Amino acid sequence: MARLKCMKCGNVFEYTYKPLDSLVHLGPIKRVQCPACGKSSWLNTYSSVKDPVTWSPEGKQQEQVAPPQLTEEELEKKRIEESKYEKP
Repeated sequence: MARLKCMKCGNVFEYTYKPLDSLVHLGPIKRVQCPACGKSSWLNTYSSVKDPVTWSPEGKQQEQVAPPQLTEEELEKKRIEESKYEKP
């Protein structure tokens, strides 16, 4: 099991190898979907990061219970940041 860091949201999660999950790969580099933000990135699945895990399935359930309250300025910054990763 490898510990991977999402390039888009920065969350660290545990990755379990699934044989049919990613048939397209470049050696150890595979297209992996982040369970925290749902976005895909090309990540090296053979090496692990040393950072502590910041996302777990239990954490996702807790996030749904208490969403953070953001100001209008923070919401606008978040919208702009997320729009960078949208496909045209």
